[in-house]
Amino acid sequence: MPKKVGMERNFMQKGYVGETYVMAKLMRDFNIASVKVPQQFFSFDLITSNNRRLEVKTALLRKFERKFEKYATSYSDAWEFRRNPKQHREGSSNFVVCLGFRSKDFSDEPRCFIIPTKELRGLSEVIKITAKPKKRMKKKPRYWEYEDRWDLIAEDKS
Repeated sequence: MPKKVGMERNFMQKGYVGETYVMAKLMRDFNIASVKVPQQFFSFDLITSNNRRLEVKTALLRKFERKFEKYATSYSDAWEFRRNPKQHREGSSNFVVCLGFRSKDFSDEPRCFIIPTKELRGLSEVIKITAKPKKRMKKKPRYWEYEDRWDLIAEDKS
């Protein structure tokens, strides 16, 4: 039997992997249909049958170097997601769905963070999520309270 060979994907392919994952997850687990919208007209990626506008961000796990003055250097694993200026406008989307993959070939199940867009207003264009929050921390690192919060997209607004 031939060995399965992983494939690195370019920037556009990463986006399609993420969007396809979100569409399948919403349909399979919540019976919510979603469609891709033309990027030249909209600042979000998907619109759902329950009228949610979603930005889908896909990233691979990276090591980030942190230097401490005079002391040492440490490394932390994190995902970094970028938003463009159009996506910062009020009312552009309801949620930013951040999918963090560990493997370069996207063969693993991603960590999913469903972040309400209003939580990102006024922040930088980069969303950085630490991959391994420390258990001894009193408070979860930023955005971990939104891990697997698909229910936010699925809830009835009426």
